[in-house]
Amino acid sequence: MQACGSLHDPLAMSFISFLKRQRESFLDRHYDASDWSNRMFSAATYSLWRVALPVLTGHCQGLVLDAGSGRGAWRGPILERAESYESIDIGPRGADRSSWVGDLADMPQVPTARFDTVVCHQVLEHLPRPWLALAEMRRVLKPGGKLIVSAPHLSRLHELPHDYFRYTPQGMRALLEDGGFVGIELNTYGGMLCFLHHQSSFLIPGLVASIPVIGPFAIAINSFFSWSFAHLDRLLDRRGLTPLGVIATACKPA
Repeated sequence: MQACGSLHDPLAMSFISFLKRQRESFLDRHYDASDWSNRMFSAATYSLWRVALPVLTGHCQGLVLDAGSGRGAWRGPILERAESYESIDIGPRGADRSSWVGDLADMPQVPTARFDTVVCHQVLEHLPRPWLALAEMRRVLKPGGKLIVSAPHLSRLHELPHDYFRYTPQGMRALLEDGGFVGIELNTYGGMLCFLHHQSSFLIPGLVASIPVIGPFAIAINSFFSWSFAHLDRLLDRRGLTPLGVIATACKPA
């Protein structure tokens, strides 16, 4: 039995690595959060988009820092509303090169009170000390500046070994209050169906997305389920007891 396990484990790991490379290649080509293939990638990405877009519309202004920018997915949506954009990340991701390179928990190279808005999507779970990162975001905000932050509540382990936390609305509020933010507003997005669909959706870019005709057709079919499951979660869990994640806005005191 042990020999059989040792034979199959490398095959399984090779297959998983292949899927991951294919997925990363797909996301490199469709990095923009406004890209139809990106936002409809799964019910999880669609549900976050549905909630995040009006938040960006209502609160993004002036000079914006994209904190933990990754591939720069939110650059386009931010610049539709803000005057200018800068970004920071630990290193390049895909073709994106951030304005600043560094750790969100320690970014002395970024000037104090520089930004009108800081946007931080799906990053806090990867920081071992998120309260330090929030303190730095508060520092680089102008007095009265806005923070927009989202983080998962339901998620598989990802970006290992740097996956540390999951967030409830109450936990996010406590973290922001302890960080000296005021005017906190919270919302949730997605649910259990979105979580499950997100896992299966990784097979689409991994196996068929690059195949002519079949790939675009599979992505279109999958997008129907992305839309359906996101709306079903809203109907089946009206109290929001199993949210996929939380999104919050908060202010630095004037």
